[in-house]
Amino acid sequence: MNFEDQYARHFRMVWNLCCTYLKHQADAEDAVQEVFLRLALSKKQFLSHDHERAWLITTAKNVCRDELKRARRRELPLEEHDAPLPHPEPDETLEALRALPEKYRTALYLHYYEDLPTAQIAQLLHRRESTIRSDLRRGRLLLKKELEGER
Repeated sequence: MNFEDQYARHFRMVWNLCCTYLKHQADAEDAVQEVFLRLALSKKQFLSHDHERAWLITTAKNVCRDELKRARRRELPLEEHDAPLPHPEPDETLEALRALPEKYRTALYLHYYEDLPTAQIAQLLHRRESTIRSDLRRGRLLLKKELEGER
């Protein structure tokens, strides 16, 4: 599969993950570019579509966490942008999800938006499956409160 096909197939997932971690358009754009640059430069042979997707999720998570660490070391807040996020347009639920603490928003996003089972989420996030199930349950409650507060 060529790079253009991989980019087209996975852009939305990588974009949403980066926005979920970083919460700011410019930072997310930089992270997405870094993820796909790593993909383009890698000589990785993927065994399946799921293997490719898992690699991209892990890479996006690592790129975003590295950016957050760099920002903390510089003791500068990540630049805030009031501009709406560009394509693809987030829905009300996704915006509310992004307001949750990281451990909940990442697990919820991967489970509900990327349709990953809890076992695979646990593997990708290097956490126990029971912890992921607890995070999903608690995250759903927080998300429900967040959404009800908007109405």
